[in-house]
Amino acid sequence: MSPQPLRAAVLGLIPVLLLPIGLSRAEDPPFEIEQWEKGLNKRQPPVRIMDAIDLRAGMVVGEIGAGSGRMTLWLAHRVGETGRIYANDIDEEALGKLERRCQKEEVSNVKIVLGESENPRFPDNPLDLLFMINVYHHADDPVALLRNARSSLKPEGRLAIVECDPGKIDWGEEHGCTGAGEMTRQLERAGYETIRIESFLNEDSIYVARPRNSAP
Repeated sequence: MSPQPLRAAVLGLIPVLLLPIGLSRAEDPPFEIEQWEKGLNKRQPPVRIMDAIDLRAGMVVGEIGAGSGRMTLWLAHRVGETGRIYANDIDEEALGKLERRCQKEEVSNVKIVLGESENPRFPDNPLDLLFMINVYHHADDPVALLRNARSSLKPEGRLAIVECDPGKIDWGEEHGCTGAGEMTRQLERAGYETIRIESFLNEDSIYVARPRNSAP
């Protein structure tokens, strides 16, 4: 085969090869987006968030407060068939909706976990990542919740929290967003140390932490 046809043949394969991991860059997911999710996805672009927390194929993730799955399906497609998402919530009705959504979209790597307000009830020590988005300030006792979740993380595991930032926008006292200083203090009380804070979102910040005394 001459170089030109060979080059064309190779290029022709590229879209096929990239499709399974296309969500690392593409903005349009291969699943249905509900109308209410579109505004939040603009405020908190799922792909940019997954890139920022270094979510990769094959990872095992515990999502605290998954609800009906706005982020869950994005996470599930990013980790792929070799990964798994444990989708937790205390709202059994929301989890039922998420389960039906996964069935409809033929997403098979999501396991539903009904938790308690201070305990996500994840299995011990299988997780590469704990993930929370738009949940932290709603928890009755977020420090206790994260302290109890810590045993689910592998020693080298990470925690990522997307939280509205009162330093970026006036959310009002009733919204209860957690600022950077208070967040790092609460993470320390829960047994974590903050590795970095990502601030590229307009209204939120992303906190990446690890269990205290774990290896870098």
